[in-house]
Amino acid sequence: PVHTDAQGYVNTIASGDYEGGYIMARQPNPFASTCGQVCNAPCEEACRRGAIDEPISIRALKRTATDSHELRLGHAPGLSKLPSRTEAVAVIGSGPAGMSCAHDLARLGYQVTVFEASSEPGGMLTLGIPEYRLPRDIIEREINAILELGVELKCDQALGRDFSLSDLKSRGFQAVFLAVGAHRGKSMDIEGMDADGVVQGVDLLLNVSLGYRVWLGHRVVVVGGGDVAMDSARTALRLRVGSAESPAEYDAEYDAGQSEQYLAVDAAAIASRLGTKEVHIIYRRSRQEMPAHVTEVFEAEKEGIHFHLLTNPVRIEKDDRGRVLGLWCQKMRLGDPDSSGRRRPVPIEGSEFCMECDSVVLAIGQQADLSFIREEDRSAFGNIETTPYGTIKVDPETLATTAPGIFAGGDCAFGPRLLIDAEGDARRAATSIHRFLRGSANWEERVRFSAIQPRDVRDRYDA
Repeated sequence: PVHTDAQGYVNTIASGDYEGGYIMARQPNPFASTCGQVCNAPCEEACRRGAIDEPISIRALKRTATDSHELRLGHAPGLSKLPSRTEAVAVIGSGPAGMSCAHDLARLGYQVTVFEASSEPGGMLTLGIPEYRLPRDIIEREINAILELGVELKCDQALGRDFSLSDLKSRGFQAVFLAVGAHRGKSMDIEGMDADGVVQGVDLLLNVSLGYRVWLGHRVVVVGGGDVAMDSARTALRLRVGSAESPAEYDAEYDAGQSEQYLAVDAAAIASRLGTKEVHIIYRRSRQEMPAHVTEVFEAEKEGIHFHLLTNPVRIEKDDRGRVLGLWCQKMRLGDPDSSGRRRPVPIEGSEFCMECDSVVLAIGQQADLSFIREEDRSAFGNIETTPYGTIKVDPETLATTAPGIFAGGDCAFGPRLLIDAEGDARRAATSIHRFLRGSANWEERVRFSAIQPRDVRDRYDA
């Protein structure tokens, strides 16, 4: 999606030139180190070596290069930057789409300001991916490298709350890239959703990332089969619960135990106070249909998380105080394929059962919050149309919205997708914004493939 010369950096790394491999991976991708950690590696699925035995481990090779020769060691990729231009561009959102677009526009010489609603930059990289999967110092280094290109970052500035699109126009911004993500979790239309103890997976990950206290109880059920479900389940397993039976008891125990964390000498006793005791994942289809990456599923199982496949939530049981007591479920079987191509889950009559739990975590999908689109902003840029799916309507090639000068990409335009897809959107958007601001300018960047000589081809891979 970002036109990385994968063939080139794989060969370069194979020759032992980690610096050259790092530069080739980093040149079109400002989050190369991050991708080496958490990318779902669609390039490996397309690798033709997989038709013979196994695809080349492209992500692992990228991580090898970035870990060996990257920003923390003081090595900059040596990216060129064109002379400064006068045009100003506003980027809304500091996630991978927003920061990647800012990176490319800054390299083209534009004056770029990134507005971030949260107190920390990074979007879902920082707030949605647990630190055990993606160390925060990696994100920080890669974002700082983008800021060093002259990009201005303003945190705690939310579009629709602190400023409007009309305000951006009056401040002199001539183009806007909307990369607000999809941070609002989808709900379920079942009885008991108002119970105390029903939590959105994205909210759980965000609160834990920000360091807030989270009480889920001793037994947690996560609904969903994607990466957010896996992250939510594995995060729940790491939460400190202790002997508390309610949020109030947890707060009191948490406050009393602050000094114990540093003074207690009985490691076994402390260990017993760490982590939710049981985490269960229910998913209405089979393992083959799970959208989560196979590695994430494997790691979750290895950590002791229980999977209940072909199981669908029916209703939430709650006590007299309104707290979650359990989740009623129904067994399913797979029927004919639906519009997505996956086999449709069909309920099995008489198969209902109740899973006792203290909390239910919903990880069944996310959607964008587009409440910032207001009628009064039409006079500034024009009307921004949305789709029936709750996303911003864009031209799939240029990422231009229906309002001239406003572009959108990432999850808010296409729904939740992969990290590398968001970066691909950013590159296309930066190209389109450049062409928009330059009038008839036609600027595109293509991958420069290196020619392989016959002497470089190994004919005995198994030797």
